[in-house]
Amino acid sequence: MSASYLVEIKDWGLHVRLQGTLSMEQRDAVARQVEVHCANLGARGTPWSSLVEFDRFEADGFRPEIVVALMRLARRCGQLRCAVVMTDWDWASVMADAMIAAGTDDQARIFVQAKVTPANGDLAGELDGGPAADFIGMDSAMAWVLNGGAVPMVSKAA
Repeated sequence: MSASYLVEIKDWGLHVRLQGTLSMEQRDAVARQVEVHCANLGARGTPWSSLVEFDRFEADGFRPEIVVALMRLARRCGQLRCAVVMTDWDWASVMADAMIAAGTDDQARIFVQAKVTPANGDLAGELDGGPAADFIGMDSAMAWVLNGGAVPMVSKAA
C-alpha cells in the first residue's frame, strides 16, 4: 500500500484521509493544511463538521499534542462535530485519549470499521452528501457528520 493523504473542504466541512505509512514531513503538511482549512471554515461564520479517516494508517512516533492542538483549533473555528473512522481498536483508544485531553469528546465520535473492506482494499469514495457505495458500514458515521445525534464514544474512560 502506498502512503497518501487528502485534506479538503466540502459543503458540510472538512474531510481528511490518512492512508498507509506517512512520513513525519507528510504528517506536518497535513497539520498545516488542517490549520488553514479550519481558519477558512471559521471565516464562513457557520457551523461545520469533519470526517477524519485513518485507512490502514501507521504513525510511528505519534504526537498526540499536535492532534490535541488541531482539535482545539477546530472547535474554536466553529466545528460542531467530528467523526473519526478507523479500523484499529488500539488506535481508537489512543485517539479517544487525545479527544479527552483536547476537551472535544463532547463533539467527536470514533467509528471503528470492521476489517472487511471493498474489493479494491481501501476506504476511498466520494462523500458528497453521504457514503459512497464502496464505503462499508459508513452510514452511521456520515449520518452523524451531517446530522448529529446520539452515538456512543469509544474510549478508555467509557
